[in-house]
Amino acid sequence: MFTHILIPTDGSELSAVATESALSLAKTHKAKVTIMMASPTFRQMADEGFILPGLQMGKRDWEEAATNRARKVLDDVAGQAASAGVKCDTVHVFKDMPHTAIIDTAKKQGCDLIVMGSHGYGGFKQWVLGSETTRVLSQSKIPVLVYR
Repeated sequence: MFTHILIPTDGSELSAVATESALSLAKTHKAKVTIMMASPTFRQMADEGFILPGLQMGKRDWEEAATNRARKVLDDVAGQAASAGVKCDTVHVFKDMPHTAIIDTAKKQGCDLIVMGSHGYGGFKQWVLGSETTRVLSQSKIPVLVYR
């Protein structure tokens, strides 16, 4: 039924649990997976006040740190996919709105299902920013399976 599944991750615990289920689903359907992670752009991080005062980090340093973090998370998930015998690609993008990055990646990669956790990192950040999952659900034309 499904041939190519997009699995967005943010490295959170629920995202990891959703990933395990998505890999199991992919194995059952003999589907390929694309694991993706979106990092906010440097401009957004500076404009929104997320960088602590006195922290001297330029764009190149920010992008290198975000890329290294994403690579660690994506490599871990790719290893899980390989262990499960599931063909896997990874994608890391810089985008100010993660839900847009998820939908755009799913379209670009030709995915026919998106599997994601009901929420990632939460608390105050989720309250302020809202749920990316809700945004994906309301805007995606590709089916979305939400793991709680």
